[in-house]
Amino acid sequence: MSDDRRPIDNPTKQVDFNALLEWPRGIARLGVIFCLIVTAVLGVVYFVRAVDRLGDDAGRNAALNFDDREFAGGNSLVVDKRALYEARALIPEDGTYRVVAGPGVDGATELTEPYIDQFARSFLMPRRPAADARWILCYGCDVAELGGRFEVVWQNGAGIALGTIDE
Repeated sequence: MSDDRRPIDNPTKQVDFNALLEWPRGIARLGVIFCLIVTAVLGVVYFVRAVDRLGDDAGRNAALNFDDREFAGGNSLVVDKRALYEARALIPEDGTYRVVAGPGVDGATELTEPYIDQFARSFLMPRRPAADARWILCYGCDVAELGGRFEVVWQNGAGIALGTIDE
């Protein structure tokens, strides 16, 4: 039988640092050790910053009121939040509506006219948009072009109206 056991080095033997630094592998070893130390320090610093930033984000989110949370990105589209709240309250849940947008809204952004109908679609669910709907959310539209008698149920002074149309 062969004995494959190797002799154990003396555990009390001190590490020879001079051998670790010998040319050419010594410089490579120092470079690796340096990179590990820098990575560990940067990791700890950025971890602490990230945890601190989480607290700031949570504080900002907690400071938002219900309207801001519900509208979120719609704040850049919606001129008057109350118009959509009124539409949600007045249009039956199984009803249909249409949004007719135009340039006549005070305080509108360049995003309002092209995208208000898409935002209203998600905000007013389960109500569904339809081209022939009786309920109309007029967002700066020309009421004369609606093709019927428009009965205003709610309006603000900025060019937004909610009503029904009899064709």
